[in-house]
Amino acid sequence: MDDSSVADEPIADLDQGSTGMTDAPDVPIALDGGHSAKAWERTLNRIIPAIVSIKMIVVRAFDTDSQKSSQASGFVVDRTNGLILSNRHVVHPGPILAEAIFNTSKEEIKLTPIYRDPVHDFGFFKFDPNDIKYMDLVEIPLVTAPEKVRIGVDIRVVGNDSGERLSILSGTLARLDRKAPFYGMGKYNDWNTFYYQAASMTSGGSSGSPVINVDGEAIALNAGGSTSAASSFFLPLDRVVRVLEYLKSGDTHIPRGTLQTIFKFSPYDEVKRLGLKAEVEHEIRTAFPDGTGMLVVSQVVPKGPGDGVVETGDIVIRVNGQLLTKFVPLEDFFDSSVGQMVKFSVQRGAEIKEYEVIVQDLHSITPDRYVEIGGGILNTVSYQMAHSYMVPAAGVFVASAGYMLGMAGVAKKSCITELNNVPVPTLEKFVEVMETLRDRERVPMRFYHLSDINKERVSLVQVDRRWHGFNMAIRDQTSGLWNYTKMAPCIGPAIYEKHTASHLALDENLGPGRDVIPSLIHIEFHMPFYIDGIAHSVSAGVGVVVDAELGLVLGDRHTIPITLGDVLLTFCNSIIIPGKILFIHQVYNFVLLKYDVELLGDTFVKSAVISTKNLSQGDSVHMVCLSKAYQALVRKTVVTNIRQFFVSEPMPPSFRAINVEGIELENPLGTGGVLTDDSGHVQALFAAHSKYSSKGKSEFFMGMPMSIMQPTIAKVREALLEMKAVGAYVQPSVEEYTLEAEMTYAQVAHARVLGLSDPWVKKIEGSHASRRNVLIVRRITSSAEAAKLLKEGDMILAVDDEPTTNYLDILKRIDTKELNLTVVRDKKEVEIKVPASLMEINTSERIVGWSGAVFQMPHKAVYQQLKNVPEGVLCSVVYEGSPAQMYALHPLSWVTEINGEKIVNLDDLVAAVSKIPTDTFARIKTINFQRFVRVIAIRTNSHYFGTWQIKREVGEWVLETINISK
Repeated sequence: MDDSSVADEPIADLDQGSTGMTDAPDVPIALDGGHSAKAWERTLNRIIPAIVSIKMIVVRAFDTDSQKSSQASGFVVDRTNGLILSNRHVVHPGPILAEAIFNTSKEEIKLTPIYRDPVHDFGFFKFDPNDIKYMDLVEIPLVTAPEKVRIGVDIRVVGNDSGERLSILSGTLARLDRKAPFYGMGKYNDWNTFYYQAASMTSGGSSGSPVINVDGEAIALNAGGSTSAASSFFLPLDRVVRVLEYLKSGDTHIPRGTLQTIFKFSPYDEVKRLGLKAEVEHEIRTAFPDGTGMLVVSQVVPKGPGDGVVETGDIVIRVNGQLLTKFVPLEDFFDSSVGQMVKFSVQRGAEIKEYEVIVQDLHSITPDRYVEIGGGILNTVSYQMAHSYMVPAAGVFVASAGYMLGMAGVAKKSCITELNNVPVPTLEKFVEVMETLRDRERVPMRFYHLSDINKERVSLVQVDRRWHGFNMAIRDQTSGLWNYTKMAPCIGPAIYEKHTASHLALDENLGPGRDVIPSLIHIEFHMPFYIDGIAHSVSAGVGVVVDAELGLVLGDRHTIPITLGDVLLTFCNSIIIPGKILFIHQVYNFVLLKYDVELLGDTFVKSAVISTKNLSQGDSVHMVCLSKAYQALVRKTVVTNIRQFFVSEPMPPSFRAINVEGIELENPLGTGGVLTDDSGHVQALFAAHSKYSSKGKSEFFMGMPMSIMQPTIAKVREALLEMKAVGAYVQPSVEEYTLEAEMTYAQVAHARVLGLSDPWVKKIEGSHASRRNVLIVRRITSSAEAAKLLKEGDMILAVDDEPTTNYLDILKRIDTKELNLTVVRDKKEVEIKVPASLMEINTSERIVGWSGAVFQMPHKAVYQQLKNVPEGVLCSVVYEGSPAQMYALHPLSWVTEINGEKIVNLDDLVAAVSKIPTDTFARIKTINFQRFVRVIAIRTNSHYFGTWQIKREVGEWVLETINISK
């Protein structure tokens, strides 16, 4: 089985209900295990050229499949027409890109999926025989004759096992009547057929391998195996041979019929317990003297053709007047009677019943289209899912939630029943309703998860029409492609209505909290793409309104780490409106947001009163916070410490607070808010900070003095007032400068050893009586001018001749473009003029998608962690099931060259990839964090993985499709 596919999952019900008996004729047991090694050698040499190793990527989540890349096997069954047989879970029900490598000549060819069976585990690829230049094509014949398929037959499974190009595993057929393996709820499963079983220990990658006899004939198709026993399961070839004959004639429309009913084979002792009459048993045994049992209905799918007619437990006696006890003739009846009535004679309890049922086209309940919306994938509920969860094979099924649905809590394998209070029984109706909705409009969605169909849920979905496309794809059975149609363009952005709400009624004993709570709000941030080292999609925190007239809000960077995303602000636990990001601080853990005050109507929102007093150790403060449930929390406590803190460098690099002292409290609350004095004046923002370890990302809470943030708040407020005066809103331009170096404190005692002189010790002690430390440069941002002048380990003694013992002694100079530093380096005192860097007010504002990867320019955290940042564009994300993943383009690597063209920035990347015709290889040169250089080749595919970019223009994000060379 391919490494990622379902049949390699643990099998939950091996042999459940099986008796080891067979419904086949009483075949002789073969004793041919003694075939000579030379005989097998001749056979294998003859058939190995027909074996191929298959690499494939499932380019979209669909039905039971997730988006992924994997490998498997296949073999040529028609060299003239270029037909390769493999498993259904290799060909896959949804869109894939596949390539095959012939094990003899090592030639690589493209594969086109032309048939995948709706139920049984087989499918066919097609290739162009003319593409094979360096070997003679060989095909392997398929046989189903009973004399060829016997218990005890010596077999070889030849294919790509465990990632090896070619592996030959031996075994002996032990059973011909194993029930179809069960791979799990909601996964691909087979039914209405027997499987063969052998002890051959096949493993990942061997799916699609032929099961060969000593004559070089395929007697079965390897499909799966048991993870708890050394057993492999092989699909008989009866139905495969039938389909192959159609394909050889050029007909890809294979008749397949169904009653949406699952049958099982039960031995005579079991069916007698179900009430089988003696005279019926006698008739059956007389007609089939070698038979050992009969077919019994085990499941009837709701609302299928058999629902209300066929019942579980029915024992099949006749179909269209013919006695029948086996799967193959039953399927023959169904496949040859699509759209027609078939007559059943069954025994139900003590009665003989006769009824007619119309045979449904099995392909009609096998989805052949999907909808892309908000980064998610929707298709119709398939027969596979209907069988797993006993639901009708109809309705809108979530194959992948993506961004829009995921943010609303609509999980994969959910079924959507209503959108915006309108029933959506089909994909087409869902599209129709979605086309009436505006971007970022919040509407109700009713759905249920297939694992709990008795519990419907309603969630609010924020419509996404700006981050992702809205398309429908329909499968073309001839070409194997899923052809896209763009849905109607968005009718515009959401129109928000004005609302008024009253604030929480608070108890008198909450003290200053009663005055502060009207200034606190909830902030929620949704991130559609993983960029700037951020690897999660949603975060939440508490903000404080610092200017209610202008709609200015102070928040933290743990909640809003990047610029690209959707901000939602909740007021009074009653009104949700969008917010805009005005300023993201590059050093400190705070951001500034804006909202439209008109949307709040007469809602009372209070501007927080900011205190000018800095807190000190031992001060009493009031913690005023909001819980996640918007409950006011107030606690009086004491400042226990004000200290520097260090956050270890994350991987991938992302923002972390540096050069700041945090306020620690006695018995603090574990949620965000503010610290106030007895009058309710805000002295500090109490917010979450991100920290990183080998176990992943977590958070801790500390206070940050308002005095640090107040100068920036004042500048942004002034810019907003100017824009308000002229009646035009644009992104405010705020100039602030900083020394781009991460610093740390060192005790004076240690500093003496590093060269700190006694006179400077006296100056430091005299300037700050409560401090006995100096500043040491720990790391320098490699992109800054300061990197050319400062060195790690430099001891900063003074700025403009003023002694420094505190981060703020340097960082408060936000309007200074050049800093005169007195430093000690190598025990020598030197004077250095260091240019300060203009701080960016946003994070990455442009990303480019190509071949299933997302690229950006290196962000600030990269320059803070790497001393020498490679030239090129940074690959931040590689999506599963993409060409980038298939050909091993690694995230966190720089692309420096494409097809010989140097790549320095995103414009270079767009220009280079726009010249690459689809379905051709691009030569990519990369360098990773450890500075290892790799050269890879990626086969491009613009059909499923077009080139696009998202960039910010005049404060708004724009999604653009980039055309490529034909």
